[in-house]
Amino acid sequence: MVAPAADAPAGEKRHLLSGLRSRLLVLTTGFVLFATLLIYPVLAGSYRNNWLTQRAQAAEIAALAVEAAPDGRVSDELSLQLLTQAQVVSVAVQEREFREQILAPSIDIGKDLVTIDLRNESSFGIIGAFSHMFAPEGRFLRILMAPSMTEDAELEVIVPEVALKEGLYAFSGTLLLVSIVISAMVGAAVYFAIYWLVVQPVRQITNGMVLFANAPEGPDIDPVPGHTDEMRRANSALQSMQKTVSAAFRQRKRLAELGEAVAKINHDLRNSLAAAQIVSESLAQSEDPRVKRAAPRLERAIQRAVGLAEATLRYGRAEPSLPNITSVDLAPTIDEAAAEGLAGYGDIEWRLETHTRVCVMADADHLHRIIANLVRNSARAIKEQPGRTTPGKIQARILRDRTAVVIEVADDGPGVPVTVVSRLFQPFSGSASRGGAGLGLAIARELARGMNGELELFHNGETGAVFRLRLPAAP
Repeated sequence: MVAPAADAPAGEKRHLLSGLRSRLLVLTTGFVLFATLLIYPVLAGSYRNNWLTQRAQAAEIAALAVEAAPDGRVSDELSLQLLTQAQVVSVAVQEREFREQILAPSIDIGKDLVTIDLRNESSFGIIGAFSHMFAPEGRFLRILMAPSMTEDAELEVIVPEVALKEGLYAFSGTLLLVSIVISAMVGAAVYFAIYWLVVQPVRQITNGMVLFANAPEGPDIDPVPGHTDEMRRANSALQSMQKTVSAAFRQRKRLAELGEAVAKINHDLRNSLAAAQIVSESLAQSEDPRVKRAAPRLERAIQRAVGLAEATLRYGRAEPSLPNITSVDLAPTIDEAAAEGLAGYGDIEWRLETHTRVCVMADADHLHRIIANLVRNSARAIKEQPGRTTPGKIQARILRDRTAVVIEVADDGPGVPVTVVSRLFQPFSGSASRGGAGLGLAIARELARGMNGELELFHNGETGAVFRLRLPAAP
C-alpha cells in the first residue's frame, strides 16, 4: 500500500476549507439550502392560502352553528366562544337580497382592512405571503368566499392579520430548520459517496505522486483501487507515466556514468594511440611497398579512433558535435570507409555503383564514420546469420537529384529484427546484433542531421536491409 503523505507541504498554513472533503461537504449543504430558498416563495404562498381557507371554513362551521340555534340567534357569550374557536373576528353572509351579520365583531376593527377574495385568488399567493410578513401592525383581513355548506351567495370573514403573520414566521423557521437538517443529511450522504468513489482514490494517487516526486528512481507505485472507469484510467496513466519517467531517469544516470567512464578511458586510450601513431610513422618510412600503402590508412584509423573516443564522450555529455562542412568526393570516401568497416570480414563482397563523380556538402570524417558503421553493421549481421553457407554481399549506390544526394547501403543479410526497428536509432535501446551497445546508429543519425542530412531504414525484410543517407549536394 502507498504510505500516507502529508496533505499540505511543510510550513504551509491550512484553514478549515483547505481540504477537498470540507469543501465538498460545505458546497453540497449550500446547494441543498439554495434549492430550498428557490422553492420557499411557493411554499410560503401555499401556506398562506391554506391558512386563509382554513379560517374561512372554520367561520362557515360557526355560521352553521348559529343558524341551528332557536330563532337563529345565540348569546353574546356563545358568539364570543364561536369566534374564538374559529380564530376570527366576525362572520357575515350575503344572500341574494340582503346581507346578515351572523357573528358580530368582538373588537374594534377600525379602517385598516384588507380584502382578500378567495374566489379570484391565485393558486400560489407568493406576493400576498410576503406582503403579510412585512405588513404594519394592527391590520385586519376581510376574506370573501363562496360557502360550500350553505346556499348563501357569499361568506365574509374578518380575521386579524397578525395571526397569519406569526404563522408565516413560524412556518419559515420550521422550514429553515428542516432544510438545514435535510441538507446536512444529504450533504453527508453525497460526501461519503463521492469520498469513496473519488476523493479517497485521488488522495492515494496524490500520495503516490508525492512519493514518486521524492524518489523517481524508486520502486513502482502500487496500483490504487478505483471504483470508476475514470479512476482506473487515471491510475493506469499514472503507472505508465511512472514507468516511462523512471526508465528515462535510469537511462540518464547510465549516460552520466558512461560519460564519466569514457572520460577515464579516453585519457589512457589517447596515450596508447599516441604510441601506435609513433609506430605508424616509423612504418611509413619503410621501403616495403605494401607497408607504404598500408601505413597512411593505419595512421588515419588511429586518428579516427582518438576522435571517436572524444565524440563518444561528448555524446554522453549531450554536447553536439560540430561538423566541418566542405565539398567531399563521395566515391573514394565511401570505398575507404567500407574498407574499414569490412576489416575482419574478408569473405564479404563489396561493390559501389556510381557512374559519375558526385560531391556532397559534408564533414569528411563524419561521413566516413557513418558509412563505416553501416557497412560494419551489415557485415556483422551477415556473419551472425544462423545457417548461412554463402558469402555475403554489401552494395552501395549513389543517387542524385537537383538538391540532394542519396547513398543507399544494402546487404543480403537477415534484415533488422522487427522488435528492434521502432527503437533502432535510440541510444542504448537495443541493438540488432549480439553484444551491441545500441549506440552506433544513434551517433550516425546525429552526425547526419548535424550535416543537414538524414539517415533512415529505407527497406527491411528477410532478404536484407537497406539504409538511406541523404546529404545536400555540392554545387
